[in-house]
Order: sequence, then structure tokens, then C-alpha cells
Amino acid sequence: GCGKLTGVSHPITVRASGSRFGSWMSDTVTPSADTRVWYMDGYYKGRRVLEFRSLSDFVSGQNFVQHLLPHPWAGTGHVVFNGSLYYNKFQSNVAVRYHFRSRSVLVQRSLPGAGYNNTFPYSWGGFSDIDFMVDENGLWVVYTTNQNAGNIVVSKMDPHTLEVLRSWDTGYPKRSAGESFMICGVLYVTNSHLAGAKIYFAYHTNTSSYEYTDIPFHNQYSHISMLDYNPRERVLYTWNNGHQLVYNVTLFHVINTAGDI
Repeated sequence: GCGKLTGVSHPITVRASGSRFGSWMSDTVTPSADTRVWYMDGYYKGRRVLEFRSLSDFVSGQNFVQHLLPHPWAGTGHVVFNGSLYYNKFQSNVAVRYHFRSRSVLVQRSLPGAGYNNTFPYSWGGFSDIDFMVDENGLWVVYTTNQNAGNIVVSKMDPHTLEVLRSWDTGYPKRSAGESFMICGVLYVTNSHLAGAKIYFAYHTNTSSYEYTDIPFHNQYSHISMLDYNPRERVLYTWNNGHQLVYNVTLFHVINTAGDI
């Protein structure tokens, strides 16, 4: 069940590889027997996605296949959801859905008004204007527009068509955010990508309201360039200064006892 984030564990270093910036992830909805890992080194103009057969293969750097994307990516805000990679096409505000099995782009669609090309990145830069994420409720995208004065917009997306179903203006300036992630319909924002970061802000889409939080977040290698929640595993995937990490999350579940004797 869903709950409110109350804590994040110390990080577990899975591997040290690649450049300072990048992203890595597993599929957010596949059966637990599927332990494939995808790896995308770098934050712009990249096209090479490595698919490892399992987490242990990823740790050892063995048993992978390579996908060469038809369009290069921007940023590190990619996500794998139900066999497809969702990412931002370089030098555009276009969202791309690439299907791994058919090795083809199934759909691409512009995000109306969304800034790109370091117009509205996170505080670390890196063309991180557009950030895809998945939680228990499905596919989301975080970005901002001139109309929203650079404040974070979170939009629910149709994973098949990439249409925006609904959007919320959080009021939080994106350039002041280190990174962000969704859990149970709530957007959590860190106040820095550097050492001393904490989870500082939470926006609740179900009530269109926000609160300030003070959840410690141990930034072991002092430069986070990717942070994503995986609802299937209940962990945060992180790329931190050339290290691939996971954090366990603690959720507080509110139990409804109304009517109980």
C-alpha cells in the first residue's frame, strides 16, 4: 500500500563506473523475476543504452546487450516502464518512448511550453530540464515553463500516447531543486545536489497542496545527478559522482480504523 515518506536509509553502493553524470534503472512494473538493469552514461547527446541481464551482471559489468537510440538524449531523467524507455530528445522538449523489444520509437510528442537545453534544469545543470518518473500511480514528468515562472510543474502522462492528462504547479523553483522523485502521488524535492542535501519539500497531487519537510538524505559522494524511485522494489536509484547507489525508503501507512470495534 501507499504511504508518506518518513525516512531514507544510508546509501548502498552498487557499483562505481562511468562518468560523473548518468542514470541507471530497472523496469518499474515487470515481474520480480525480471532483474534487468539499464545503464546510460553521460547527460547529453548520448545514444547508447546498455541492458544487463541481472543486477549481478551489472555489478560485474558482464552479459549486456546494447541499444542504439535513434535520437540522442538530454539530461538524466529517463525511466524504464513496462518494457519502454521514456526520455527527453536532445535539444528539444520532445518526449520519446523507445520500446526495447522491437528496438523502435513507438511515439514521440512535444511537451507544450516545456523549457529545454538548460533553460530550467535542476541546480546541477546537465540539461536536466525534463525528468520522467514512475510511482504506484503510473508515469509522470517534471519540468517547467515560462508561464509557470520557472516553478516545477508535475504532469501525469499517458504511457501509451505521451499525452499530458493533468498538471500541477508546485510553486517550487526548479533551479533551486537538487533532484526530485515521486512516491504515491507525492513529489519529493531535495534542496541541493551537493553534500548536506535533505528532502526539503513535498507536493501532494491528490490535494494540490505542499509542505516543507526535513528528511535527512546522506549524499555520500557529494554530487547527485539522478534520483528516481522504483515502486516495485521500494528503493531510490541514484547516480552520484560516478557511483551507482540505492537507498531504501520508509513509508508511514495510515490505517483507517473507522468502524472497527
